[in-house]
Amino acid sequence: MRKKSGGKFVIGLIIAYLLLPLFLTLVYSLFTEWMDILPEGFTLRYYAEIFGDRIFWASLARTVVISFIPVFITAAVLLLAMYAVVLYMPGLDKYLQMICTIPYAIQGVILPVSVLSLYAGAPWPFSNRIVMLVLTYCVVILPYMYQGIKNSLISVDALRLVEAAEMLGADKFYAFFRIIVPCMLSGVVIASMLSIALIFGDFVIVNTIGGSYYSTAQMYLLKKMFISGQLTSAVIMVLFVVTLLISAAVFCFKSKAEASAGEVKK
Repeated sequence: MRKKSGGKFVIGLIIAYLLLPLFLTLVYSLFTEWMDILPEGFTLRYYAEIFGDRIFWASLARTVVISFIPVFITAAVLLLAMYAVVLYMPGLDKYLQMICTIPYAIQGVILPVSVLSLYAGAPWPFSNRIVMLVLTYCVVILPYMYQGIKNSLISVDALRLVEAAEMLGADKFYAFFRIIVPCMLSGVVIASMLSIALIFGDFVIVNTIGGSYYSTAQMYLLKKMFISGQLTSAVIMVLFVVTLLISAAVFCFKSKAEASAGEVKK
């Protein structure tokens, strides 16, 4: 009992330590001054200013769109690639893993600058800034999506499940996408959420490639940093709540999909 109590205390201490910066940011966004131990001048005008700013809502919408589209594209491509590798060409798995881990070495400012120098003068649609941004994010999140999908395939023992489904009369394509994919949905969702969070918080790539063509919430946040610290804190809290709501919606969808898959199995 003492060990359990000690473990809960340590976990609670770690959670409190992690949430402390967020709590202080929230407090700072709700007061006009904090020059002493306690803040002064409670106000909601910073949040009212944000919610009444059309530029903020437009930049937030762009951020959500640019966060989801690369994840959908990468997940679809990787699922088809893993389908072919697992069922037909298992010897190519090491090469696929090698290709998917290359982006680890070219992140940061190197990747967007390389993309711009290579595709700026290319024919449409490759020279389009939005297309370049989406495809660049597909490259950035490739290692995270691959590892999540690969771990899920290993955990569900995909090959044996497909063989069992074939013995019952199902073809490989049906077995993979109607049996294997629902079983590995948790791993795909976790990898997707990690990728969305990575894109949602990015500034370097979107600023280098998108610039004024595609202003996102992170660029909006940068502009507000030069105006007011309280306003910046309010923007951070709003973005945190939006990220939390997106995560809750995705996990709710995952739970419903898993429940539907369970009913199909029964």
